[in-house]
Amino acid sequence: MMVLYVVVGVVVAALALNALNRRRTDDLRQTGFLPPPGQGSDADVERLVALGRKIDAIKLYREVHGTDLKTAKDAVDKMAEKPGLAQRGS
Repeated sequence: MMVLYVVVGVVVAALALNALNRRRTDDLRQTGFLPPPGQGSDADVERLVALGRKIDAIKLYREVHGTDLKTAKDAVDKMAEKPGLAQRGS
């Protein structure tokens, strides 16, 4: 019976985190940090990197290019190394 409670707790926590992440993404889209779905570009990804929003840049890169997490992270890290991109922390 205890195992059932643990499993239910994990599922509830995962659903709550998913809802929070969606809300955060929606808030970022409304404030203009993220472009509307399907309208992102590499320029938007670079802008997020320059703002120090690396995780959001990785998510957008994955959305734009349809790649896996490692490929997107490597591409964003490479963008962050560009000399002209002024970053404010990571």
